[in-house]
Amino acid sequence: MKYENIVRCCFSTKREQVMHFHQDIEIIYVLDGSLQINYEEESHHLNAEDFILINSKVRHEYVSEDEVLFGSLFIDYTMLTEIFGGEQPFFWCNSAEEKSESYEKMRYYIRQIFNLYQATEGQAIALKNSIYYQLIYLITSDFIVKKGMKQYDSLRGIQDERMNEIMSFIMTNYREPITLQELSERLYLSNAYLSKYIKKNFGMSFLKLLNNIRLDHAVSELLYSDKTILKVAMDNGFSNLASFNQVFKESYQITPAEYRTQMQKKTEASENTENNMAVLEKVEQYLASNLVSTSEAADSVVSVLEVDTKKKEKTKKYWKRMINIGPAENLLRYDVRTQVQYIKENLGFEYMRFWQVFSEKMMIHIAEKNTKYNFALLDQVIDFLVGLDIKLHIELGFKNHTIFEKIEASLLNKHDENNIAMIENNKSFLEELIRHWTRRYGMEVVESWYIEIEKNSVVQENVDAEEYFKVFDIIAGIFKNYAPNIKVGGAGFSLNMMGEEFCQLLSEWKKKKHQPDFISLYSYPYLRDAEILDAGRNAYSSDTSYLYHQIQQAKTDLRRVGMDETELLVTEWSSTLSNRNCMNDGIYKSAYIMKNLIENYGEVKALGYWVATDIFSESIDSDEFLFGGCGLISRNGICKPAYYAFDFMNHLEHYILGKNKNAIISYKENGLFFICCHNYKHLNFRYYSRNENEIELENQQRYYSDNESMQMSFKIDNVNNGIYTIKTFSISQINGNVQNEWKELDYFNELSLKEVDYLKKWCQPKLTIRKVEAVNHTLIVETRIAAQEIQGIVVGEL
Repeated sequence: MKYENIVRCCFSTKREQVMHFHQDIEIIYVLDGSLQINYEEESHHLNAEDFILINSKVRHEYVSEDEVLFGSLFIDYTMLTEIFGGEQPFFWCNSAEEKSESYEKMRYYIRQIFNLYQATEGQAIALKNSIYYQLIYLITSDFIVKKGMKQYDSLRGIQDERMNEIMSFIMTNYREPITLQELSERLYLSNAYLSKYIKKNFGMSFLKLLNNIRLDHAVSELLYSDKTILKVAMDNGFSNLASFNQVFKESYQITPAEYRTQMQKKTEASENTENNMAVLEKVEQYLASNLVSTSEAADSVVSVLEVDTKKKEKTKKYWKRMINIGPAENLLRYDVRTQVQYIKENLGFEYMRFWQVFSEKMMIHIAEKNTKYNFALLDQVIDFLVGLDIKLHIELGFKNHTIFEKIEASLLNKHDENNIAMIENNKSFLEELIRHWTRRYGMEVVESWYIEIEKNSVVQENVDAEEYFKVFDIIAGIFKNYAPNIKVGGAGFSLNMMGEEFCQLLSEWKKKKHQPDFISLYSYPYLRDAEILDAGRNAYSSDTSYLYHQIQQAKTDLRRVGMDETELLVTEWSSTLSNRNCMNDGIYKSAYIMKNLIENYGEVKALGYWVATDIFSESIDSDEFLFGGCGLISRNGICKPAYYAFDFMNHLEHYILGKNKNAIISYKENGLFFICCHNYKHLNFRYYSRNENEIELENQQRYYSDNESMQMSFKIDNVNNGIYTIKTFSISQINGNVQNEWKELDYFNELSLKEVDYLKKWCQPKLTIRKVEAVNHTLIVETRIAAQEIQGIVVGEL
């Protein structure tokens, strides 16, 4: 690719650089501290986040009185002039002295390049190159200075027109075998006159000036490329290696090979050189703690949603239907019960799903012979839930309680052991169980329950299809004999791991005695492909709408086999199976949840989020205050950002007026509106190359596709004219984010109860209030939303 390396990036902590010049355009961006930049007859002071462009061949120096961290972008001037047909442009760009929309765009592009500096993956290289050209387009469009403009002469560096022509010719053609004769003909001057002119104004002969420029570029390639010395010589205009060695020794007193060796040793030993590990670590830390996004003035993604109050449909809050709790034994714990009660009271889930009913910890020991059971503990669990007016969704199989840190290897392992066949030999136990339930809780309550029998979990166990159908027929037959309207279904299908097998299983199921009352899906965005995983790739799917596509595929397959009237439930879904992934604790998860709840509105009867509380995934290694669990609530009872995605969605009013990719608008006939919106950013190539338990807590934003803000506009037609209040509740990186609040406490783990209560109070959405006026029976509500931010907006007529 001819212009692949048109931009070069480096970082430095050097406090001083003597006067020098170079052909490439340089953009100096101060990350931390301040710099005094002097060039020609001007001086400029740059503070943190300021940047300045130094034009080609402009003599400049810099100095800092204190510690400083800055980055430099070098734009290859030869490539730039080639792109623009030989024209030699000059620019004025100094953010310390001017403020505009263009400067904000520039700042965003520069920081994006800094963020991608060390990335070497194919996708990263493509992304970097695209940003390079966006930056160059912006510079050449908005910062170019033409002849006649006031800054033109000062920006050119060499102000004498003839000197500038000479330097421009040499700088552009130094790679070619140019001669004094060629230059004199171009300038319509004699060789003798031009030779004297160059000697007088540049202090050296034409050949010396040419070789110095060639040498300057050659030295740069010796230091920053892996080209052979012969290749360096030929690429920079030297006719052969001998002439290169001779010119080089005249200036440096050593050969190019010796110079390269010495400088490599110095670079390795230096504590204050450009781009050494210490400097790059400082850059990483600074970029991680100082995110940049486009300002309100700068271009950003725009989302527009127009609705009409006369076009509405009744709201269906399908996300409230069910949530996963964990093994039945967990519901015997006081802390779990406290959180379940809080979730029921505040989020209003109708069903709660639990499993491992048949376990010794529940005093129910299933065996091929002599099954022993005592329903006392199971009664305690169900009594508690029924007492809270919670309906039961019981997974009656033998689900493993596995806590995953990373899942790649697990996806490839199939376990031969399965216990589902033991149910076949325990018909009398099943009859006793359903009779016990109907006697204790009454027929009406029991018939409102869902009984699910899992065939294959995401981390699959081998359960033969015919064996599964046989056991399903036994359970469905016995349960429906005593409670005819109880719902029995399955089988926890994970479509990306089954493919055509799903349709085949459904077709076979239709032939059996008992049809499923519902089909259950598990949706976790992973790929089960041995070749991909063996190659070392993260199993995470890059599909932004993975859940939506899984649901659509399942609905299509159900229609194909004539089961489209069968209720479809997603009984497990999340962005990850890992319970040691710090993204579960932060704002990525809240945006992910809201995005999926809006995207799948009206597509399925229920979405059973995995899981309600982090207590589910506690283990020996979960000693930190936040440990990356999938729960909506931390084990200490603090609502994580994920919780507020459900909370905001629950506030949708009686009618839905419309939705798009990023928002949904609801309406109540008294002039009250509620809007849910998000700026979800999908994960990028970096995420796919890391284990999920290795994601750095403070570097999460580096795993997003971008960090760009979004401007949202909501137009609501057929409303009453007048003044409306706009109350915006926000969960973002700095508002209502328990991760950020924990950071403010220096990630301290052993918090007192009083300190935990303090965090609970701070981990609340931010509220802002303003007013807008509806005219011509149209109300326009606008908001700006940061990357991974979610908002709940209350609009009320005064």
